[in-house]
Order: sequence, then C-alpha cells, then structure tokens
Amino acid sequence: MRKRETDYGVASSIAKKHKSAKDSGDSSYSIAKKKPKTEVEVSSIPEGNNPLASLPLDLSFIILDKLFESTDHLSFAGVCKYWCSISRNYNVATQRWHKKGKMLPLFLVSTESERKGKTSNHELEAYNVSGGHRCKYNIHFPVTHGKRCCGSSHGWLAIFDVEGKCFSITLVHPFQKSVEPIKLPLLDFMTNKLQEYIRKVILSSDPILNPDSYVVVVLYSGYGGSKLAFIKGGQQQWTYTDRRRTCLKDVTFYRNQVYAVVGGSDGKERIMSFDVHSCTKPSKPPKAINRTPNDVPKIRANYSYLVESAVGDHLWYVRRLISYASRNKKHIERFRVYKVVFDDKDGSVVEQVEVHSIGDEALFVGASDSISVLASSFPGCKPNSIYYTTEEPYNFDYPDHETYHISSLDDGTIKEYEWNYRLLPSAIPCGVWILPMFKGLF
Repeated sequence: MRKRETDYGVASSIAKKHKSAKDSGDSSYSIAKKKPKTEVEVSSIPEGNNPLASLPLDLSFIILDKLFESTDHLSFAGVCKYWCSISRNYNVATQRWHKKGKMLPLFLVSTESERKGKTSNHELEAYNVSGGHRCKYNIHFPVTHGKRCCGSSHGWLAIFDVEGKCFSITLVHPFQKSVEPIKLPLLDFMTNKLQEYIRKVILSSDPILNPDSYVVVVLYSGYGGSKLAFIKGGQQQWTYTDRRRTCLKDVTFYRNQVYAVVGGSDGKERIMSFDVHSCTKPSKPPKAINRTPNDVPKIRANYSYLVESAVGDHLWYVRRLISYASRNKKHIERFRVYKVVFDDKDGSVVEQVEVHSIGDEALFVGASDSISVLASSFPGCKPNSIYYTTEEPYNFDYPDHETYHISSLDDGTIKEYEWNYRLLPSAIPCGVWILPMFKGLF
C-alpha cells in the first residue's frame, strides 16, 4: 500500500507541475484535489535493463497529454507493466476522462462473424469515427440471439427482452468483463409487438461509481405515443410519470433533472422537466414542469434531441426534419438547432434562440444517450456538425443497416457512412454511440 501511495503522490506532483505549464483554458488538465475512493491498482515498476522502464515520468505525462483518444491511452498502457502504472497514475491524478467533451464516443456495430450468422451469441466491435478504423479491443457482450439493444449511456448498454408478456431490461458493461450485468425489475406493462415499445434508456451516472444513487430512465411507447418511466438503483419498482402525457420524443439528464421534448398534435414541441431524484415513492411520481416559452417552433420535426453542451452551460435542442421530394423521388433531411439557456434559480428558460453554428462542438445523437464533444480535441472529428444514426432500431423483420451520417451546419451537406449490411437481424440493428469506459481510465 505504501508503494501505491508513493506512486500516486509522484504522479499528482508531476501532474500539478505539468498543469501550470498548460494554457489555463484547457480543463482537461485539472487535478483531483484528493484521491478517489475507488482503489487503483498500480503495477510494480520493473527493474533491470528494460529500456521501456527508463522513460521519465514527466516525459510520459507529456506524451499522454498528446494522446487524444482514450483507446490510445489503453495502447500506451498495454506496452509493459511500467507504462501501465504510468497511465493509471496519470488518469487518476488528472481525472482527464471525467471532463465533459473530453471523450469521443465509439460507433458500436456487429462483427463480421455475426453478420454471416456464424455465432450463437451476438458479437460486437467498435469503430473509431475520428481515426476511421476499428478498435483492437475485445468487447464483452454475453447476449444471446433474439435480444436487442435499446440504448447506451455512461459506457453501459441496455438490453431488453420479453419475459411472458412483460419487458425486462439488463444493463451490460461491454468494456469490463469483470463487471456483473444489472438486471432491472420487470416493467409492468404488457406487449404483443416487441418493436412497439422500448425507445431509449439513459442513466444519470455510472452504476460502478454510484451504485446507490444512479437513476435509469426509460422512454417507452404505448398506444398513442411515447411515455416515461424511471427507477433508482436498488429499488424494486418502477415509477411511471403521467401516462396520459404521450408523444415524448427524447430525454436527457441535465442539472440533476430529466428534461424531455414533448410533441403536440399541432406540431409544436415543448421542453419539460421531471425531478426524479426527489421522488421517493413510485406511487407519487413527479409532475412535469413546462420549461418552454410561448414562442415554440411550429414546424413539425420527425425526430428531436436534447444534448448538453460540451461546456455544460446550456442544452442544444436539435430538430431533424425529413421531407420527400417527388420530383427526384428522394428524402431530404435538414436540421434546425436551438440554444436553450435555463435560469440557475427556478429553471425557467432564459433564452431559446435558433443558431446556425455550434462552433467547435460536434453532437452525437440517435437511439443512445446524446453526447457533445469539442471537435478540436480529436483530430478527424468535424466541428459544427451533427453525427447521427438512423432511427429504425425496432424493425425485427428485415435486414439491418449499420450506418451513421454527418450533417455539416456550415453548408447543410450530409454524408453517409455505411459500416455494415447484414443478412440476419442483430442486437444492434443500426449501430449505437457509446463512450469507451475501459478499465484503467478511471
């Protein structure tokens, strides 16, 4: 234990000295004030004439500063025990991967073996959209055929299945094999058509770091539209918000509350919030609070998303509109983006204005938890752009396309990147965005 504390102290000292040499505007170099409660294993430093062990600690920190991708840090850590020790000390001391906008999501798709129907279980692989290559890491996904992914959040995948006529949801961590799946209580509504229901699953925080305080939110479809349910870690019963309130189009966690886009029959959409953390009894669900001013957009959107900005000071309200051009028989897609700022005291909307640029940010939206990153932190990532997946993850009868698109807000152009086309259905029919929460980064 003394050795571990010594290594951590040296790493923290170097990190602090290194931070003073950096530009004050880069928040990725902020130092943790105290050692995290989670114990970090530090491998013993090799002795002898091993040239890899001669890399100075301060120089290694400079190298790690220049590695933008979390997967590159894993490659660094995999060289030898000494470099693994350096990498872990660096990540603990700087808390780099806990900063908003500092981790680029991966695009998770099925493997070639699964696409050809050669496996008994679903198999997945990750694709780096910034570097344009597959990641060379094994992904743990113990899910048999017939089950489906219904979202990802904080590095976890949500898998749903039918037990009798009820739904079950299991949280699986694909990057840490040693982490046990979390099976949630059954949802108490029945279904006859699987594709009609679970639309999205998001988490308030990582269950590994917050085993007693995380919240799971489910966006599910019933007759007439989508509704919301949630459950806290350790609870045995779901809480259902007003089931008369339908047509919820997206949900996200922001400032310790759940914010949702609610559509209306008139095409107008409103942003509402739910205080799920203060709810202690499932029989007394929180009431929805309307946060939208009167001048709401009147143009009907096919899909809507809420994304917390990379800085965290506002939400991006993204509306995806699809129209059909009969002249050339093609569907035309375009985006409208709004910046929504809330009052710090009462949560009311201070500003909601349409913008034509989101600056250096890149947004990742789809069936997963929406994510915003600073594009300048990742070579190859396109700023002022929206990365989005197709929104047809519930079709169980036809072959699947694993594609994502990039819409540039600079000129409105959209590029499609088709990664896979399968002959057999998959657990992830359209691919999902997921944060690479590998062991050793936290």
